[in-house]
Amino acid sequence: MTILTPGPTEIPDDVLLAMRRSSNPDIDVSFMDLYQDLTTTIKGLIHMNGKVYIMSGEGMLGLEAAIANTVRKGDRVLSVANGVFGDAFGDLASSYGAQTVKLQGDYDIPIDPHRVDPAGFDVITTVHVDTPAGLMNPIEELSHRIKGSDAIWVLDAVSSVGGYPIDCEQLGVDICLMASQKAFSAPPGLAIVAVSERAADMIKERRKDEAYGGFYMNFRVWDENLSNGMFPYTPSANDIFALARSVETIMKEGPISVYKRHTLAKEATLKALVSLGLKPYVKDSSFAATTVTAFYSPPDQAALINYMWSKFGTLLAGSWGALAGKVMRIGHMGYTAQRKFVVEAISALAAGLKHYGTSTDLPSALEDIDHVYGKR
Repeated sequence: MTILTPGPTEIPDDVLLAMRRSSNPDIDVSFMDLYQDLTTTIKGLIHMNGKVYIMSGEGMLGLEAAIANTVRKGDRVLSVANGVFGDAFGDLASSYGAQTVKLQGDYDIPIDPHRVDPAGFDVITTVHVDTPAGLMNPIEELSHRIKGSDAIWVLDAVSSVGGYPIDCEQLGVDICLMASQKAFSAPPGLAIVAVSERAADMIKERRKDEAYGGFYMNFRVWDENLSNGMFPYTPSANDIFALARSVETIMKEGPISVYKRHTLAKEATLKALVSLGLKPYVKDSSFAATTVTAFYSPPDQAALINYMWSKFGTLLAGSWGALAGKVMRIGHMGYTAQRKFVVEAISALAAGLKHYGTSTDLPSALEDIDHVYGKR
């Protein structure tokens, strides 16, 4: 049984085994040491000279934590909304009283950086990889428009960190959001929030009546407790053990090698899909994500997905929101960004299509995969 969806992903055995360790993180001093070492490593991975909080909760918790701590009622928020999650990010800001301006756009093309003008905005939200469409927005070009402005730039990098190089300091990202179940290939349950020194200072300087007053995801509460060697609440220790093992694996392989592995998986998947007679969803492959590939769905999507899962033990994904029923997706993130998993996904897909009466050229698709990986 292989999970080839864009998160949660297939989890390697060593990461699962790391969870078998017992701990009381509220008392065990060695656990706090592990936590601090892990946050330091993550800061190095994304090049962020600030703070990292690992909160117990799915990745969406990180998005809400970022909004709750940065958005005051009446603040102006510019939301890059050319995707399902980009649009939802804007709605989240509005729910906290923001005056939100959404930059709408087609889901199959990146946002035009020239449309982004930070002047007069307090916060800017951007989704790097909008997984329902498999689209990667051009954060390097967006940085030229945003960096140096007064706005706090919040980047949802949940589906890109660990599969694409991100340098928060160079880009000028103020808050970078991550999650355990994506390219880290760890179990779902952890939201990872990195906050720059600039953003932390801006939040800290707010008057008490302007500051976020909640507890669970309040950066001030976290800082107060961590400074005293404590957590604000009992953390999900076993999930953190798993994440630590996953991050250790990334650093041992080397980020450059990891990113190359994701690029190869992307290229092989795109070429193989075309050979099967399927059409990638993102118009320009240079903006197709390195962690997930979306393609226009064949008929009987639900039946096809269920057939592949029950017959071959290979799980692919449909999509969400406006793309539900229209798009299918193959995840190649973290552990699954490997040739053997690309071959498995394409082979299962070809067999499923054949089962439902669509002829495909699997030999040509496999040749394309071999060509990308240099095995002629």
